[in-house]
Amino acid sequence: MDFSVNKEQRLEKALAGYGVKNEDLQDSIQTIKSWFTTQKHLPETPNDNTIMNFLFMTNFSIENTKKRLDMYYTIRNLIPEMFKDKNPKLPHMKRVAETVYCIPLPKVTEEGYRITVLRNNDLAPEEFDPYNIIGHINNVLEIRMHEDVTMGDIHIYDFSNAKMGHVVKLTPIFLKKCAVAFEEVFSNKIKQMHYINVPSFAESIISLAKSFLKPKLQERIHIHSSTDGLKKYIPLEILPKDLGGEELSCKELNSMVLKKLEEYQDRFDTIDQLKVDEKLRPTPLVNDEVLGFHGNFRKLNVD
Repeated sequence: MDFSVNKEQRLEKALAGYGVKNEDLQDSIQTIKSWFTTQKHLPETPNDNTIMNFLFMTNFSIENTKKRLDMYYTIRNLIPEMFKDKNPKLPHMKRVAETVYCIPLPKVTEEGYRITVLRNNDLAPEEFDPYNIIGHINNVLEIRMHEDVTMGDIHIYDFSNAKMGHVVKLTPIFLKKCAVAFEEVFSNKIKQMHYINVPSFAESIISLAKSFLKPKLQERIHIHSSTDGLKKYIPLEILPKDLGGEELSCKELNSMVLKKLEEYQDRFDTIDQLKVDEKLRPTPLVNDEVLGFHGNFRKLNVD
């Protein structure tokens, strides 16, 4: 699996869509890298491709890119359960990667959007830890930040193997934390979210998760009783064959994801060592959503 396929053409199309020249992109990247040298609390300077993707996420706002990149590192301290002990080489994370599919599909749409399929293949409810699932998703996203051009994303959530024992572990506090992390860091231009094969017992948890999202994202959610509904939105040549398409099966594609995780092992080992030093932050962290969410979580627990 190579997310850099046709990268130059996709990048050219993306820049044209923003009315940005390549030299302007390079200037913006250098501006961000120079800023990082003044931020002694941050543990590293991201590579060029990661900075580029954050620029796309923020519509090329330098200031918003700085904020999101800062939070990319900072949130690991704020919500450690999403990031601590999530290295793909750890036995429990290997188990997750083998049994819970998070597959960015090889082909992109005509608009340049990358589709990601998320499905629990055969992880039993007693093994199911939603924070490990998020950790796996973050690991795959980390690879994309290094290789891909994130013009926009389409997510497919396949509930075909979901059981009540899985769903009850998706608690309000967990869903709220996911929403916070998504909004503060990983809001990478979600264009569509498709929920397929949804059992009746999962409908309420989807409604709850939806309530934590901004209205614009709520409007992009589509719920289908089967895979047939996807054909209206996604070309068949992009979809895996077990979702009614013509691409390799999810099992075959996940094998490629596993190999990709191994290729990036050095990066994941580095991530384990990255720590933000709040004592060195130039100005106190000002983020009402992040600073306030612990109180909100306690309220959610009580309710």
